[in-house]
Amino acid sequence: MNIYKNFCYNTNFINEDKEEYKSYLQMDAIMKKLFSIKNPIPIIDFLNSIYGDNISYNAKITYSDKEIINRKNNSNKLISFYADMYITITDGNDVYEYALEFQTIFDKEIAVRVFRYSFERAVKLADYSNAKERIKLKMPEPYIIIIEEIEGVKDTIKLKMEFGKGVIFNYDIKILKYWTYDLKKLYNENMYLLYPLQIFKLRKKMNEVSYSKNPEEIKKFEMFRLYEEMLVILKDTLTAIDKAYEDGKIEISDYDEMNIVIENLNSYFINMYGKYRDFDLEVESMVKSFYDPRIEEKGMARGMAEGIEKGIEKAKFDVVQNMLADGESEEKIKKYTGVSDKDIEGIKKVIETQGKH
Repeated sequence: MNIYKNFCYNTNFINEDKEEYKSYLQMDAIMKKLFSIKNPIPIIDFLNSIYGDNISYNAKITYSDKEIINRKNNSNKLISFYADMYITITDGNDVYEYALEFQTIFDKEIAVRVFRYSFERAVKLADYSNAKERIKLKMPEPYIIIIEEIEGVKDTIKLKMEFGKGVIFNYDIKILKYWTYDLKKLYNENMYLLYPLQIFKLRKKMNEVSYSKNPEEIKKFEMFRLYEEMLVILKDTLTAIDKAYEDGKIEISDYDEMNIVIENLNSYFINMYGKYRDFDLEVESMVKSFYDPRIEEKGMARGMAEGIEKGIEKAKFDVVQNMLADGESEEKIKKYTGVSDKDIEGIKKVIETQGKH
């Protein structure tokens, strides 16, 4: 069973200015980092949520990249469209094929462009086993996520193609409007992987202030207020990431990767719209205030476990840990393992400190 779904990927910061173009490429690297974390669970949760699939956590995930370059008419400058995060998931006998597209802005050509991406992917995956009669091309199911609020965007983009003599092919592209998702909704719908993108809710306002014709002092004041608002969003986002870790949704490595994305996004905004006060240092300090205690906690749990394991056999340690997790009584545990009350208390503390991690 092969399930081909297209989830094209493009941050779409298309700018004529060379420096802004460099920032656009940096943004693509940031997005790719977010969607290639080592722990598969947040990615699988996200894909299951979007498509309504039922991929298991034991599925194998592999990536293949492809960059599509397009040259604008009447322009010597390249505009880079990215459909380069193709994800293949093998879950038993099922193979799921995805390709991500993110957009911060909406343009009229997007439907044609996504169809082109999907067609190129279908060609690459074409079945030539019965080529003498008919070559089979299976078009991926497209999906686009638009990050920033845009008026008039429908839930589906409809493309109608005519193949001569009235043969019509309808191609529908689903839209996910990220700006309608707050942290709570992302969590409830298992899209917590997208937490770090909450900062984009301010980019449109920052862009408007930056390019306004107001006097510089007014622009600085307005931008300063937006940066203050950004700090609130970042704190709420870090709180949500910390809760996801506490609830066992993500591991410490995922926590770290999300923090890196947040810090890079913050740097991107500062590079684009100017540095007001030491916001980069404030964000770095805020990230550390959430993350460092978790690292210390993890190290403490590891140290406690190693210390207890030195006192009792590793196999016995694991048995006690499993029996406690299964709710067995301490008397039964002592009877079947021969450990002491002190050992049991120590192992309990390890389990409590480690939580679900």
